[in-house]
Amino acid sequence: MTKSVSRRAFLAAATVGAVGARSLYGQAGALPTSPVAIARCRRYDFATVKASLATMFDQLGGIGGLVRGKTVSVKINVTGGWHVPVYTLSPVETVYTHPIVVLAACSLFYEAGASRIIICESLYSTDEVRASYSASGYDLNVFASTVPVLEWENTRNRGTGGEYRELPVGADAYLYQSIQVNHRYVDTDVMVSIPKMKNHDIAGVTLAMKNLFGTTPSALYSSAVHREDSTQNRAAVLHQGGMSAAGGEVLPVPSFDPGFRVPRAVVDIVRARPIDLSIVDAVVSMHGGEGAWNGTQTGIVTPGLLIAGRNPVCTDTVCTAVMGYDPSAARGTRPFYNADNTLALAAARGVGTNRLSDIEVRGLSIDAARYNFLPGARH
Repeated sequence: MTKSVSRRAFLAAATVGAVGARSLYGQAGALPTSPVAIARCRRYDFATVKASLATMFDQLGGIGGLVRGKTVSVKINVTGGWHVPVYTLSPVETVYTHPIVVLAACSLFYEAGASRIIICESLYSTDEVRASYSASGYDLNVFASTVPVLEWENTRNRGTGGEYRELPVGADAYLYQSIQVNHRYVDTDVMVSIPKMKNHDIAGVTLAMKNLFGTTPSALYSSAVHREDSTQNRAAVLHQGGMSAAGGEVLPVPSFDPGFRVPRAVVDIVRARPIDLSIVDAVVSMHGGEGAWNGTQTGIVTPGLLIAGRNPVCTDTVCTAVMGYDPSAARGTRPFYNADNTLALAAARGVGTNRLSDIEVRGLSIDAARYNFLPGARH
C-alpha cells in the first residue's frame, strides 16, 4: 500500500535526520525544511476562510497531488470536553478548532479530489459519535451538505476499528518505542493537523505537533488498565510517567516531570504518525493556557490569521514566532517556563528545523503577522 511505503521512507529519513541533527544542531546544518504560508483572516466567514486557505495552498505548491484519490484523516482539537465559554466567547472561538476552518479545509480537499475524509478527535464522551461532535459545536448537517465524502470518528478507543494499530517511533525514541492508535490514523493516505493557536500551561505553546497528543486513545493511555469505556485524560501516563495499557515505554522511565515528558511525548507521537499538512486556526483564540480550566490566567486574543505548512516543525516554528516568542528559547524562558522546548526536541530528532532563517515564509511576513501572546504562567 502506498501509505506503508511512505511511512517506511519517512522513518528511514527520520533515522538519517536524527544522526545529522545530533552533529549539526546549533550549527549550519541540513535539517528538513518546507515553506510556511501566512494569511490575514479576521472572521469566521466560510467564503473568506475558504478563499484564504485556497490562496495559501497555492502558495505551498497546491494540494491536488497530496489528496487526489486519497483518504484524508483530519485531526482537529476539541480538547478537554469542557463545552463552556472563555469569558464571553464560545469554546469553538477560543479553545477548539473552529468548525468553519475545518469545513473550509475539507471542502478544498474534496474539490481537489480527495475520495474520503475522516474528521478525528479523542472525545471524552461515550455518546454516539455524531452526537459528541454536535455537542462540541460542529453542525454535522452543514458538513454533510458541503463535503459528501466526510466521516466522523471518536478515536478515544477502537471506535469503528477491530483493533488498535501499533506505530514504531524509530531510532532514539524519547519516551516510547511505539505508539498505539485508532485505525483511522493508519488506514489513511494523508494526515492533516488542524489545531487552534494557543498557549499551553505545561508545553508553552500548543500547535500542529501538540495537537497529535490527542491521537493517543484514552482507553490505553489514561492508566495501566485497558478500558474501552474510559473518558479519562492521559495526564497520569503521558504527563506523569505512569505505566500505560498500551506498553511500548522506554524503561526505566526517563523522568516523571511533566515538563520533561510532555514535549518528548509529542515528538515521539509525531515521529510515529507523521503530519502531511498543518493548518493553524489563529483567527480568534486565547492566551495564558489551553482551556477554560486554566482560569483567570487566560485571556481572549484576536490575531486574525491562518497559518499552514507541510512540515509541522517549520509550521509550529513560524507560529511560535508570530506569537512573539523565540522558537529556539531554552526551558525557563518565555514561553517555555515549565517545559523543554518541543520545537528544539523535534529538530534534534531530524523531524524539521526550528531555525527561522531556514524557513521560507510566503504570503504575510512574520513581522506583519506578529501578535504578541502573554509570556505564560510559571509553575
